[in-house]
Amino acid sequence: MRLELVTGNVHKREEFSRILAGLGCPFPVEVLNVSSVTERGSTYYQNAYRKARAGLLAIKATARERCIVMADDSGLELPAFGSIPGIYSARFEYAHLREREAMTAFLRDQQVSCTPARFVCQMVVFVPWSEPCFSCEGIVSGFVTPEPRGSAGFGYDPLFVPEGYSVTYAEMDTGLKDRISHRAVAAAKLWSFAREGLGLRP
Repeated sequence: MRLELVTGNVHKREEFSRILAGLGCPFPVEVLNVSSVTERGSTYYQNAYRKARAGLLAIKATARERCIVMADDSGLELPAFGSIPGIYSARFEYAHLREREAMTAFLRDQQVSCTPARFVCQMVVFVPWSEPCFSCEGIVSGFVTPEPRGSAGFGYDPLFVPEGYSVTYAEMDTGLKDRISHRAVAAAKLWSFAREGLGLRP
């Protein structure tokens, strides 16, 4: 048994591997890169579903069915600014910059010292021998800072401070982030489903 994560982001694979291992999941997480899938949906769920479904078809085409196929779509939302960048987090552009640099420039131009934010992770999971799919969501609220802090993590991690903490994801010990992040919340639901719903055990 193994978990196939449909993604082109190696950081996600590393993070999900650590999180699931910490939850007691004994199965390895491998990357299934389906290059033909683009994130054109209007919701996190639609994007995650498209990727997971494409991964399922790829798995079935090669008769490698003893695995769980999963995909996620994650995003940072700023409610005060219309929940941008949201589903466009990986493609956010501002002032000819992209992603974290674009968000830093945006916050600076808005003269924002800090503003409420939340990280969302939507996961869709297919089990080749037990359709339909299972979906779960992880949400962590907090705020974003106008300047990046910390060198760990990836994406918007140096800008996001989760509620109840004074440090960004990128300033945290990896073990702590792996226990409290939006992906950790979603992965805990995934592993609970695998254990209870599918009867998988170490």
